[in-house]
Amino acid sequence: MEYLDALTPIVDAGAPFIILIGAVFARVSAVAFLAPGLGEKAIPMRARLAAAIAIAIVLTPIVLSPDMTAPPNIAGVVSLFAAEFASGVIVGFALRLMVFILQIAGAIIAQSVSLSQLFGPTVGFDSESPFAALLVMGGVAMAAAAGLHVHLVGAMADVYQILPFGQFPGAAETGEWSTNRVGAALFKSLALASPFVILGFLYSLALAAASRAMPQLMAAFVGAPAVTLAGLTLFAAASPIILFDWLESFQRILFDLFSAPL
Repeated sequence: MEYLDALTPIVDAGAPFIILIGAVFARVSAVAFLAPGLGEKAIPMRARLAAAIAIAIVLTPIVLSPDMTAPPNIAGVVSLFAAEFASGVIVGFALRLMVFILQIAGAIIAQSVSLSQLFGPTVGFDSESPFAALLVMGGVAMAAAAGLHVHLVGAMADVYQILPFGQFPGAAETGEWSTNRVGAALFKSLALASPFVILGFLYSLALAAASRAMPQLMAAFVGAPAVTLAGLTLFAAASPIILFDWLESFQRILFDLFSAPL
């Protein structure tokens, strides 16, 4: 017991710093749960935890200063952790929207070329289109190859100037930003999938004309393989352009998380 009593001053002196470090980890863990690459369900939980701890270790000396003090009571500690977790969710949502863009674009492409559910469950253990799975895997791989982990740490360090440590994000500003960003993400998804939407429209127009000219012809049985072949050919040609355009948007978001255009 005497040894434990001797350690009490050390514990009392280090407890405030442990609380502050835990608050940094709360924000980082929320981002790691939603960020592209780290936030995928196929990534083991231990790998996510290790990445979150590593990022928190890097961010702690950048964010915390020697004059910072921990809240004096439990209510203040809970409020601090809740504010940091909310800020992390907003940052993670801003990054996760980039994955949603590829998923929505893949779903639009699949509907346009009649290949909505070819492979079933995919990388995210959800039933999604094969085009969405290919685009998401390709986009995440390209982002990782472009230094996602390095730029992510830099983006999280910069965002403390917009979302200060220990302060709740403003509800009005967050609502306005999220509405505008979701609308921009939907527009971006449709823009990436626009060649396939045009292909689907031309297919429907040709199918209607063929059915009108020859009512006895089963035009759908003739046209479905044709539009599928044309869609696969167009996807092979357009997917690199789609992914590089998406990567440019993702890099803009990393350097300016809340204001950069998609």
